[in-house]
Amino acid sequence: MLTRTFDQLPTPFFIRGKDTRFVYANMALAKLVGLKSPDSIIGRIDDEIPAALYDNVVTAKLWQEQVKHVISTQKKISLLEVHPGAVDSPYMSKKVPFYNEKNECVGMVGVIKDLELFSSNDFIRGRLPGSLLLEKPDDFFTEKQCEIIFLKIQGMTSKTMGAMLCRSPRTIENALQNIYSKAGVSHVDDFIEFCQKRSLDRYLPKRFLDPQKFSFKNDREGW
Repeated sequence: MLTRTFDQLPTPFFIRGKDTRFVYANMALAKLVGLKSPDSIIGRIDDEIPAALYDNVVTAKLWQEQVKHVISTQKKISLLEVHPGAVDSPYMSKKVPFYNEKNECVGMVGVIKDLELFSSNDFIRGRLPGSLLLEKPDDFFTEKQCEIIFLKIQGMTSKTMGAMLCRSPRTIENALQNIYSKAGVSHVDDFIEFCQKRSLDRYLPKRFLDPQKFSFKNDREGW
């Protein structure tokens, strides 16, 4: 009965089991990924689906890990998916635990919503994975520090970051030194590795979701 309802939803919707295979997918999801029918998705894992969105091996593995994470922690995750060439525009994905009648977590439910706040090329320079976390993975760094981390991982200079964040290059450099010191590293390559281990390289700070919030001339919190 539920699947008949989900079939009629204009929003992409899917359910994945503990083995990470798609248990259900509606027509809206099939259209999003460029397929004629959800039958090409149901019963398969990511790299078995004949669509460009699932061609990236790294992203496919990441999505499978997300299924396992949601099931094991029974906590939702929110993501920004940026996949130029595979979908027409970035989209937001919310993934939550799926329970059976015995209140046992047996899978994951995913819902997708279009995002048209900005072009993927506005902030993403091709150095980040297509699946971006919208919730900070931990509290090791402040939100302001995560903004600098986000831009640094993309290879931006202190001057460029300062211009984007309305800070002087010297302020950015001092902030970076504090960040490196906190992480216990002294080189950018070691820092990137540190961020990857904590999934900080995939966190998109909230500031960058709304271009109107991109400049805080009077906001000095956390610097």
